[in-house]
Amino acid sequence: MREKAGYSWLIEQYQLPVIGLWQHCYIDSATKGRQSQDLGEHQLQLFAPNYQPEPEASAHLQFALRYEGLNLQALSLLFDQLSPDVLCDWILQNPTSTYARRGCFLYEWITGRRLPIDDPVPPKAKYVDIVDQKQEFTSGTGERVPRFRVSNNLPGTRAFCPMVRKTDNLKAMVNKDLRQRTREALARYDQDLLRRAAAFLYLKETQTSFEVERERPSPDRAQRFADLLRQADTGEPLTEDRLLELQNAIIDPRFHEFCWRHQQNWVGEDLGYRQRVEFVPARPEDLQDLMQGLLDTAAKARLAANAAGLENDKAGLTFDPVVYAAVIAFGFVFIHPFMDGNGRIHRYLIHEVLANAGFTPKGIVLPVSAVILAKLNEYVAVLQAFSSPLRERTQYAPATPDLPATGNDAVYFRFFDATVQAEFLYRALERTVEEDLQQEIVRIPLKSATHSI
Repeated sequence: MREKAGYSWLIEQYQLPVIGLWQHCYIDSATKGRQSQDLGEHQLQLFAPNYQPEPEASAHLQFALRYEGLNLQALSLLFDQLSPDVLCDWILQNPTSTYARRGCFLYEWITGRRLPIDDPVPPKAKYVDIVDQKQEFTSGTGERVPRFRVSNNLPGTRAFCPMVRKTDNLKAMVNKDLRQRTREALARYDQDLLRRAAAFLYLKETQTSFEVERERPSPDRAQRFADLLRQADTGEPLTEDRLLELQNAIIDPRFHEFCWRHQQNWVGEDLGYRQRVEFVPARPEDLQDLMQGLLDTAAKARLAANAAGLENDKAGLTFDPVVYAAVIAFGFVFIHPFMDGNGRIHRYLIHEVLANAGFTPKGIVLPVSAVILAKLNEYVAVLQAFSSPLRERTQYAPATPDLPATGNDAVYFRFFDATVQAEFLYRALERTVEEDLQQEIVRIPLKSATHSI
């Protein structure tokens, strides 16, 4: 006999429209201890009967926080329904419980509403992290919140905070230290050759980024995009104005934008007599909040990179630039804040985040779009890992644009699991560093320079 536990129990009990639940937990009478089964799209976690929580929200919330990590989407949907009294009673009865303290903080952080209780935690209680660094990537050292004696080490803001799990694949990738391997690969070459190679790499990245969109840019547009790539490591903060500048530089003047879009867009095929909608991005009215959250998270990544000191952070325990690049870049393309140009800006953002985190050497661009083009089916599958579950609950008819889309609620773009996207970006960067980068450099005419492999 099996009974749902943790997030699965909460989702069923409160009928929460959660998408992309990666782990399903059950109390199983035939299981001893804990067992895990990989079922492809999700994992099945079986727990012995002695793990059985009481049949109440706070008990299953504690189970979820303890064994399943943070699912901010599920928590946000839960807190829309859950009476604040449940959380107040939980922490007043257990004022030193790390799970009650984390749960109550998350309620206030996600909803922006204060629980109707005085500071409930004894002032001598030890501070605890909101995000368990063994389970998920964080922003690094968190900001202390005396009210609940917690350290807020969430990687984003309440307006935009995707989470990335520390899977075995990601931990292995982090330990490979691609940043150092990039420097070692480049150190094999003469500086004059590298200067000439840099110009070629910017051109290569420009061409392949457009090719991913099946577009052939004019020489002027290609040059503008290459120039912007060269400026990715200037350290300028990412702002709405800068993203508009990017969009205007790479898009036909007829489709220039001057602010976030004011109409619903969609991704799919226009077959003339009907439209086949494959993905409906965020609603126009949600863009200001979502995009400000994304920009603030990008700023947080920059601060975290500076604080972490990448030379001493090879284990990725406090900050990982590739993970942040995936969160920002894929978050942007999922939100789709412009009517056109989102894909190219999405790939540009990979370079900007990596460059400003010190991952990419100054003056060099890694030709990651070439790998994306070579692995296009895998790239599309990674995009669909987000879009397909959302499409199943979204309704939109492009033929009647005055009727708003339904189902594409902001919570799905604000809080999603970006693990699949981070794993893909790591794989793409590994191939870029280990194969494509060196292959492109050795194609440069030697002139008087020499190189060795």
